Amino acid sequence: MSLTLDLAGDIRAAVASMVPELRAAMVEAVRTAIADRLVSIEEAAEIAACSPGALRKRVARGTLPVVRMGRTVRVRTSDLLGGARS
Repeated sequence: MSLTLDLAGDIRAAVASMVPELRAAMVEAVRTAIADRLVSIEEAAEIAACSPGALRKRVARGTLPVVRMGRTVRVRTSDLLGGARS
């Protein structure tokens, strides 16, 4: 009497059913990572098509959130692109 299990087939079917969900999660993770990239004030000014001074004014007024790392100031591109314009 022989008992065989097709574990490879079961595993393959389970993985295949998860692939669309995994792909969607990976795409969303990449989009989030790109959107939340930290850039300098100068790079942010190029993206926003304005001067660095204009962005510094927005930072000083509190209308543009920034990330401070010591004396370094960085802007999230998601805040820059999705934030309110002044």
